[in-house]
Amino acid sequence: MPKITARDVLGPGSPLEHALAGYEVRDGQLAMAEAVERALDHDRPLFVEAGTGTGKTLAYLVPAVLSKKKVVISTATRTLQDQIFTKDLPLLREVLGAHGVTFTCALMKGLSNYLCRRRYEELKKSGDAGLMIAKVERWLLDTESGDRAELDLPEGSPLWLGVQSGSDTRIGAPCAHYESCFVTKMKESAASADIVIVNHHLYCADLALRRGQRGEFASVVPAHDAVIFDEAHKLEDIASDFFGTRISSGRLTSLARDARRSLGIKATVGAGLEAVLDVLVESESRFFGELARGERPGIRRVLARADLVKVADAAGAMDSALATLAAAGGGQADESARQIGRRADEARADLAFIAGLTRYDPEDTERKPSNVAWIDVRERSASLGASAIDVAPVFREALFARIPAVICTSATLATKKGDAEPPPSAPLTRQPLPTRSWGGEENVGELEGAPPLSESPLSKATRVARPLEFFRDRLGAPTDAIELVIPSPFDFASRAGLYVARDLPEPSDPDFDALATDRIVELLAVSGGGALVLCTSNRAKDAFYTRLLAAKTKLPLFVQGAEAKHKLLARFRAARDGVLVATMSLWEGVDVPGEALRMVILDRIPFAVPTDPVVMARCEALEREGKSAFGKYSIPSAAITLKQGFGRLIRSRTDAGVVALLDRRVATKGYGKALLSALPPARRLQTMDDVRAFWDEIFTPE
Repeated sequence: MPKITARDVLGPGSPLEHALAGYEVRDGQLAMAEAVERALDHDRPLFVEAGTGTGKTLAYLVPAVLSKKKVVISTATRTLQDQIFTKDLPLLREVLGAHGVTFTCALMKGLSNYLCRRRYEELKKSGDAGLMIAKVERWLLDTESGDRAELDLPEGSPLWLGVQSGSDTRIGAPCAHYESCFVTKMKESAASADIVIVNHHLYCADLALRRGQRGEFASVVPAHDAVIFDEAHKLEDIASDFFGTRISSGRLTSLARDARRSLGIKATVGAGLEAVLDVLVESESRFFGELARGERPGIRRVLARADLVKVADAAGAMDSALATLAAAGGGQADESARQIGRRADEARADLAFIAGLTRYDPEDTERKPSNVAWIDVRERSASLGASAIDVAPVFREALFARIPAVICTSATLATKKGDAEPPPSAPLTRQPLPTRSWGGEENVGELEGAPPLSESPLSKATRVARPLEFFRDRLGAPTDAIELVIPSPFDFASRAGLYVARDLPEPSDPDFDALATDRIVELLAVSGGGALVLCTSNRAKDAFYTRLLAAKTKLPLFVQGAEAKHKLLARFRAARDGVLVATMSLWEGVDVPGEALRMVILDRIPFAVPTDPVVMARCEALEREGKSAFGKYSIPSAAITLKQGFGRLIRSRTDAGVVALLDRRVATKGYGKALLSALPPARRLQTMDDVRAFWDEIFTPE
């Protein structure tokens, strides 16, 4: 029997076409599926930007299933993770099963999503559980997964924080509950599955553990042949935190609470433990409280040596209490008590590591730190941390050198248009590929031994000269990685307009907020609502929302933060003519197809916050190498984020509308051309009269 290919499953006359009403064959989807298929067959790294509407999820799932390899699929969001596991894979199992193709799959979430039976029992014994424990007890009688998604508890519930699993609380095989542990079951299921669905946080945690070589439990994700990262544009930022460290008031408070439950009931520990724990709680409260005093919540900044000098007394008391706790736990025979000691030791080590980074002298050209220390203050908590400045070495060592096939895909990876962009009908040139390396000649050739590209849908994909170079290099991928850009099948030229407000002052002008609000009101008068106003800061969000309230547009007005995100979006969709003012967290991942979202307004170019510690450190590193941080980092990063914001508008073939950018710099500065060229080919609108004319054209019935 001939081997079933991705084209057989997705192409004309395929099982999917017969099984799904309204199914349409998409050349872009076939192009991507064939590229993934070849990358898996030949163990090659592949980077694919697949425009909105490509159907990229099935384009990688089908070849992954057909490969008969163990493949991990990693996503940035829990929503996509659940969609793949509960919708897409069951569909493929049903369709392919009728043709003799079978496979197994498993879902892995971060450990904090699962209840820890040991911590649950300790909480019950402590008498601190509260009334909600009865709800958890009833749920435990029925649940098979132990996943908190099944349990209706408020976000950030203190009860869940007290019973959730975690890498710092899990003790593994010595635990009395190991066999019935939900995490154990989750890992066993993943170990035997063909397809494993995880998220970037969990995968990066696994890489950090493998690289740290912490012994028996130095891995989370089972060994696999290939990994596919969807929403890959988020990988660098997520990895930056996981390859660093963080210590917070919540972490130490949790440690003290668990110590009271675990060590406090051991008679051999000694009567002085309660006093030590009291000192730990009091000193950590003073330590973080003094650090946070005078700081504006929501701002992360570089941690300076002077910050630690002013909290030296509290730091000393805290360290002494942690040392005592570490010794007390380390001397116990009980494994859960010994773990308390390990957690205290790790907290001391993390604090020392972070403090050591503040001694770095920026003028010391001989030393190039791999991490940057920061302080982050929130409304109800504070934390210190260290983030990796450059994640490429870690990915190079722990990922690309270890996993034969690494595939990264997203709707936004390219930051430029290439020089070699053939028309759709042009055949593609095949070139020999070099040995895998991280230096030498660049190559955009095709896989050796593959059929001529002109005979496949790949010939209709956009093949350009290193369009994904910025993203590839940030992850430290080898230079023989295949790069592919597949345009969206949507007709942006006739269905979408891009308006740049050239006549407004620059965002730094004191009059910008007032004049920009007036322009937003004008734009809303054209669209009649159905608008998403995306801001690059909380300050801008609050300013525009307040001014729009005062403008009394008579349209339903919503603001991010007023209620839970899913409820807010549901109300916005239902309003049909609503206006939602939001910040960066809604620049991506928001799917509002149809007339409920027909205009997207961006307040300014989404440059990375220049005072963010990681951004500062990355820019300084580039400048030390004699490179332009603005050209090599700020502009490419902004291009990707700008594409994400633009991508909220057109979510289906029937969608239409306008994206309005209120930042004139994209039209007046030299770098503006690079930013605009990375966007979809929407019709360029120069004036408000152009906006009105375009609107009448696309929304006036024939």
